Amino acid sequence: MTQLNTFWKRTKAHLHAWFVDHEIIRSLYRNFYKLSNKAFRSSHPSPAFIKKLHQKHGVKTILSMRGADLSGAYILEKEACNKYGITLINHPMSSRSLPDVDRILQAKSILENAEKPILLHCKSGADRAGMMSVFYKLFIEEEPIEEALKQLSMKYGHFRWADTGKLDYFFDSFLEYRTQNPDTEFLDWLENHYDKTKLEHEFHSSGWANIVVNKILHRE
Repeated sequence: MTQLNTFWKRTKAHLHAWFVDHEIIRSLYRNFYKLSNKAFRSSHPSPAFIKKLHQKHGVKTILSMRGADLSGAYILEKEACNKYGITLINHPMSSRSLPDVDRILQAKSILENAEKPILLHCKSGADRAGMMSVFYKLFIEEEPIEEALKQLSMKYGHFRWADTGKLDYFFDSFLEYRTQNPDTEFLDWLENHYDKTKLEHEFHSSGWANIVVNKILHRE
């Protein structure tokens, strides 16, 4: 990991986080919610917010759906996690395409084995964090999928009408399949019946919603 061992490197990292990665917006609205006594969801956490998570909630693991890179936001997050003894796991996923089976199964394993309490986050805390929160509710809390799907909602800033609606379409496809095959569990459908290529071709988004998500909100 790049070391922030000079004033300029540290300043550059903070400037990138604040003005390129939109920490200036996240500092006003963290999109932070409790999933259970052992899990939380939010937008990308700042070092100050990671300190708060450590001191107030005893967070042991942060699971990011963003990649580990040289961006200021990531470097500052990694440094803060190291400082407070928090394990940072990066498991990149997309909010603009239907998820891959292997990435979901890997996410399930991470959620099952990660030390709790855990924070789940992406950039804004709306789309990928929402999808991972559904998986947490489904795999860890063993909630009915209808209840778990409340984590993908406008309440968190998620737009199902934009390309980010592919996440909703993914789960809706399972629910539709289950109406005809009521004994089918989610993992059975995922591993044996899910057709990502077919669903990608069937999905259609709305232009106005993509303008909001991509041009105005600048979501990943």
